[in-house]
Amino acid sequence: MLDLISRYREIIKDFNVLLYDQEGERYRIKIELIFKDDSKLFIKEYLFENNERKYAYHWSDISGILICRWDNASHWRNIGTFPHHKHIKNNEVIASVETTLEDILQKISNLMKAGYVDP
Repeated sequence: MLDLISRYREIIKDFNVLLYDQEGERYRIKIELIFKDDSKLFIKEYLFENNERKYAYHWSDISGILICRWDNASHWRNIGTFPHHKHIKNNEVIASVETTLEDILQKISNLMKAGYVDP
């Protein structure tokens, strides 16, 4: 994780580990990344004994308003990339292929360079 944060240091100002719990191959993490523009990415990842992985990456602006949230909660069956999806403006839910923290950081880095075009 620290290696990944280091690779994106051009956009990351700081981070806080809110929860880290590991037992064998299972883990739970909650991390807050603060970007140089003061927007934040709240990271939640869980890996269970059966290798099932749950995630949510919630990116909000300096005022706490949602920019984009990527997750794999299984309640949007009509989405073509089910269970992977993202929530954007006005909480619209659309397909998403970004499924790992590295994918998300790359996407955010590209969006920041482009001046926040729609995620």
